[in-house]
Amino acid sequence: MPAIAKSITTDAYMLLINEFPLRRLKNVADHTNAKRIVLQLSVKKLDRGACEYLDVLVDLIAAYEQQAGQSVDTSDLPVAELVRHRIEQRGMSISALSREIGIPQSNLSEMLNGKRDWSKTAIRGLGKSLNIRADRFL
Repeated sequence: MPAIAKSITTDAYMLLINEFPLRRLKNVADHTNAKRIVLQLSVKKLDRGACEYLDVLVDLIAAYEQQAGQSVDTSDLPVAELVRHRIEQRGMSISALSREIGIPQSNLSEMLNGKRDWSKTAIRGLGKSLNIRADRFL
């Protein structure tokens, strides 16, 4: 008989679940409360269970915002910052992204730091990989 894996829940995790259960956000009030909790947790040192709670809650907020047609206007954000943000969202490293899009990591780093112009290969790859329109790079 296989052993049952131990649960990773913690007291902090259960307190968070009791305060705001992890479930689909259905309305503006749920969305507002979820964002309030994320802001509260973002300034605290969290244990593993609380980190996992936060990860799921952020996913629930993003799903609600997408379903509600909410989006963030990134038109004034420099493209390098947008690329960094999307890399972080995906949990990738610059090295992994450079391999994925087929350019040297040093070149991508220089483009992100403004020391090199965006190459056509980088623009195509980043557009496809990170869903960024090509005109943002121009």
